Amino acid sequence: MDTRSLLLTGPRQLEWVSETLPAHKALKPDEILVQTTAGAISIGSELPIYLGTARSGKPAFYPRMTGYESVGRVLACGSAVQRIHPDDRVLAFYGHRTHAVIAEKKAIAIPDGVSDALALLAILTCDVGKGIRKLAPQPDDPVLVTGAGAIGLLTVFMLKAMGIQAVDVVDPLVERRALALSLGARQAHDLDSSRDNTNIYPAAIECSSRNEAFRLLQERMQQNGRLCILADGNLEPLVLSSVFHEKELLVVASSDGWDYHQHAVWYFQHLQEHLPGLEQLFQEQITCEELPDTFERLARGTICPIKVLVMYQGE
Repeated sequence: MDTRSLLLTGPRQLEWVSETLPAHKALKPDEILVQTTAGAISIGSELPIYLGTARSGKPAFYPRMTGYESVGRVLACGSAVQRIHPDDRVLAFYGHRTHAVIAEKKAIAIPDGVSDALALLAILTCDVGKGIRKLAPQPDDPVLVTGAGAIGLLTVFMLKAMGIQAVDVVDPLVERRALALSLGARQAHDLDSSRDNTNIYPAAIECSSRNEAFRLLQERMQQNGRLCILADGNLEPLVLSSVFHEKELLVVASSDGWDYHQHAVWYFQHLQEHLPGLEQLFQEQITCEELPDTFERLARGTICPIKVLVMYQGE
């Protein structure tokens, strides 16, 4: 069986590369063969890598695989696979490719009734959940969130789902502030109006990757307040201001999720009991063939969606 993978061969240079996957009998005992049905572009992480501008402690390298959010249907299973079965839908981390062979332990089974789009968000909600767990806000702690992109909006969703009563959001775009309110935020302001706000916060989460917003966040903290940085720093450096020291603030950082399998159990159950409205984060839907053109449109600013849903058909 042939699979096609989208590789980044240089800044703003994408190429579909074909390779032959092992036949069913050649699968290792713990492996499964998956045919992709949907994926996503995680713009905050993937676009800087595509542009060659990602800030990282490691030098850029090429060629490199693209993407990390994938949903597929299982075509075949190795002899020792027990938890996953042929025709199951699974969530995995293999990126923009039409088929993949992965270890069973890396696949997360998706229950019936959960759409591909919502299943894909199990990854980022787990990443966000880890940061919230490290911050450990109390239910009656008001929490300030800077940035209402995908990570910021999923932070609002997760804070509310975890019982936090008051979540306020700062973002320059009115439509993203509206989305934050629809997901349960108490208030949503732009930077200017937030400076007139007299609220102070014992806990805050930075999701904007913008230093101006990070400075505002520090100003709005109470003495000995706690803040978590969920933004990955791909856009610009985040600087600790003088008030960080004056208020003796505590800062924690977070990256990958705490336990994707365990989180998925909670997340899928929550989706079946509530209607969170998370599918509206996918503001652009494309086919896999449109991926190279879509990355370039994102780079040029022709489109500015929160997330892009990628559909695979007839592969």
